[in-house]
Amino acid sequence: MGSGLLSWLTAATSLIVAAGLVLVLGVVLARKAASWKIRRDEGVLAYDDTTITFKRTPESAHPGTFVVHFPNGAAQVGDIVDSDGRRVTRTIIRQRGSLAGVRTVRWEGETHFSPDEMGVHSEITINGPLGPCPAWQFGPDGADTWSIHIHGIRADRHNAMRSVPVTSAEGHTSLVVSYRGDADTTAARGRAASLGTTEWADVDAAVKYAVAHGAERVFLFGWSMGASIALLVAERSAARDAVAGLVLISPASDWRGIIAHGAARRRLPATAGLLGHLMLSNRALSQLAGLTTPANFQELDWTIPGRLSIPTLVIHSPGDRTVPFSITKKFVEAGGDRVTLYTAPDADHSWEYNVDPDGFDAAIGSWLTTVA
Repeated sequence: MGSGLLSWLTAATSLIVAAGLVLVLGVVLARKAASWKIRRDEGVLAYDDTTITFKRTPESAHPGTFVVHFPNGAAQVGDIVDSDGRRVTRTIIRQRGSLAGVRTVRWEGETHFSPDEMGVHSEITINGPLGPCPAWQFGPDGADTWSIHIHGIRADRHNAMRSVPVTSAEGHTSLVVSYRGDADTTAARGRAASLGTTEWADVDAAVKYAVAHGAERVFLFGWSMGASIALLVAERSAARDAVAGLVLISPASDWRGIIAHGAARRRLPATAGLLGHLMLSNRALSQLAGLTTPANFQELDWTIPGRLSIPTLVIHSPGDRTVPFSITKKFVEAGGDRVTLYTAPDADHSWEYNVDPDGFDAAIGSWLTTVA
């Protein structure tokens, strides 16, 4: 075999291998973007009656209050009392169940164990297009103002409870909802998320439920992907005239930008991010990522000037590693005087309340007064 042919074959093989690697990275990135199944497991090194020591990670070393789950219960952890390069010791504020033998815990953004701690509530069912979607209702039927709290991807209703105290204080009746794909529903449970493009219909059913039970005005509180859902509901719902405003926390307002940021954060080539977009938006390729319906990234971009039409409060921190603050800046600029931005203290994705609950509640309370 001639040296020229050998060189050509070597170069061609390298190109094929590189293309295959980029394809694999694109598939991985697309699956991560749309998967419900990613968990935060933190290693436990020691514990006693008042403290718990974790292996040091960005999560375990993060300031604020959090709930960690283990097989026999959960613990609410607070202040960091000691730390070094490999371990972090935090106070245990409250605990349910025994930590005996526990070596790992699931770290969550929630701050409370159950909806009981948020006040009197009832378990209701919203009839979504694909089936029943359980919800918690705080407050009575017949109230003229309701708030609907929408969790994000890889979360559940417990995560969205954090915005209930301030709306209860304002006299709103609240619904904390579930939707297709999450752990609380049987509809499409565990399937890849459609980034809001199908899930919005289940939250739309909750808006119609609220209107049917007395709501004249509805505020939508969207956390992360829940923000995409809220934005779509405000645009598409047959009951959209009742939607008086949006409160968006760590909002996913441009999914193209979020996926590109995810690729860069993982030090993947830009082509992997572009392929991730293609895989999620192409009807055939999106099935490799587990989607039943391809994502339309144009419909999932609210950084386009003039698109937003109702009053909106955005709560976001520059410390968010998942949704870059730069995207929120574009969203705010595009929304003009319809958007109010509250820049929260340094916090990772959707943890603004965990770090500063008083500031979080005050920002929402003040904004609600301006749109009353």
